[in-house]
Amino acid sequence: MIFIGILMYFGALIIPVGYLMSTRWRGAAKRLMIIGAGLQIFSSLAVWAFVYFSWRAGYTDAYYGWALLLPVNIVGLLYFLTVLFIYARKSRE
Repeated sequence: MIFIGILMYFGALIIPVGYLMSTRWRGAAKRLMIIGAGLQIFSSLAVWAFVYFSWRAGYTDAYYGWALLLPVNIVGLLYFLTVLFIYARKSRE
């Protein structure tokens, strides 16, 4: 059950890690994958900070802020899939 939760919150990071490992850091989309992973990590840390500061301020429902990681993961997933689709299309042309 914990594994499913981790995939829901951070599963999109599997795509750039898998891409970079499979191309041995030499792929055409290397720069965009690293930028996307950095943006997703930054966004996840921003959500973490929001939940932490809400909890410190005394809000009893601060843990609901963790739900913001789901849209961060979905946007990251869409970004990574779009980058791969564009570069796959460029390589066929």
